[in-house]
Parts: sequence; C-alpha cells; structure tokens
Amino acid sequence: MGQGGFIFAELDSVKRQYPDFARAFADLELHVIDKCDADWKTWAGRTTILPPLFRGFGQTAATPPVAGTNCLQHFRQHLTSTGQQTLLTGALTGNVIPEDFKIAWMGLAFPNKQMNISELKWQISDGKYVRVNIEELMSYNKPALVFEKGYIINEKESFDLYGNVENADYQRIVPLGACYYRVIDRVLGAPGSAIA
Repeated sequence: MGQGGFIFAELDSVKRQYPDFARAFADLELHVIDKCDADWKTWAGRTTILPPLFRGFGQTAATPPVAGTNCLQHFRQHLTSTGQQTLLTGALTGNVIPEDFKIAWMGLAFPNKQMNISELKWQISDGKYVRVNIEELMSYNKPALVFEKGYIINEKESFDLYGNVENADYQRIVPLGACYYRVIDRVLGAPGSAIA
C-alpha cells in the first residue's frame, strides 16, 4: 500500500504557478532515463503518453488489439454507467503496458466542461494507492490532479485506474507526463491506430 502527495490545479497554470511541478517532473525524467538505460541499453526516444498503451471503460484485451475496440484511440471515453468503474488499464491481457514502453506519470488532466468523476484510486503492479476524492476539481475550469512525485509505469507491468462515476456521460481522462520507447517502429503507425 502506498500514498503519494498531490495537488489540485488549473491545468494551464501548473507550470506557471507551481515550479515544484517542473522540478518533480525533471527528477522523474532522470529516474526513467536511468531505468531505460539500465533495462534497454539502447533506446529510441520520448513522446507524449499515447492512448493506445491503454484500454478504457468497457474495453477487453485482445491480441492484436484493435484501436477503439481493445485499446484507446484518444482519451475521451463514453462512461455509460455510474458507480465504481475501471477507467484506464494497461492495453494488454493482465492490464499490462506493452513491451518496449515506459511511462513517466505525473498526474491526470480532465479537460471537460463537466466533471463526471468524484473519486479515484490506482494500482501499479502490486502497489495500491489510497483513494482520492476529486470533487474539488468540479469547480475548476481546466482541472488537473498533479503528483508531487511521479510514478514510473514499466513495460509489462500492470496498471489500473478506477473511479467513481457520478454521471454517465463523456469524459476525457488524460495522463500527464511522458512515454519512453525502445523501438521507434512501434510509434510510427497512423495516428489513433493500435500499437503492435
């Protein structure tokens, strides 16, 4: 079990008003680069956190995954039922992140006009993290949950994000941070396509 610190913030003011975020992300980036160097010896680069690395609400694993059916094409999801729901998981069977990818995760943005989620909890591999009530974010224009210290989600490691859905509706749940990849061909596909 674990507990991490976080702040609620307006997404567009995080970098401007929270210099600790920039320092925390720089520290996380150093750690993930060290991990990439140690695990992969050679690796290709860094990009944004890509939706096809995850499955969303109501999606089941399949090999190979089909974009929009077995992995996300974008972070906008149609949440069709209320109560505790699985919101994001690793794309592959066992809810794992695909091989050759590592994620430096610094938080979540919810760029909706309406916030439909009131509480979150997550699990990375065998690490379970405490529930976080995010109702305060409902009063923000561009809400974000930003971690004081980020997490590394490794390749072939399970990831689960659960939430309490108050209103069945569309919701964007956008992970903040960066994605590091070992093989460039894995990220050269068409935008919105599954990662093979």
